[in-house]
Amino acid sequence: MPEIRRTIMNTFKDAQECQMFVMILKQKWSEFDVKLKDKFTDEIATDVADASKHTAYLTAQSVEDFKIIDDWAKREVLPLRNKFAPKNHTFTCELDARFEFGGEK
Repeated sequence: MPEIRRTIMNTFKDAQECQMFVMILKQKWSEFDVKLKDKFTDEIATDVADASKHTAYLTAQSVEDFKIIDDWAKREVLPLRNKFAPKNHTFTCELDARFEFGGEK
């Protein structure tokens, strides 16, 4: 079964708001009752050229896993994000291919 990926790109007013949002997300994530242990990952990366931008990469094993996280995010994350009112783009897709380079054959 292919992985399901969601990419969320946020552009905040400034780097400080971006950092604050990520810091709060770290706290909220640790409070989340992880029904998705070993089924779900969330990685957040800050743009090296513009610290007011970050991208979240969410990976799940199934669309059903996203439904669990979506319910939590609607209650805990989206109200917080909306207070900062960043520009936002979200993409959800199925992984078609993965290419790895290097290593021995």
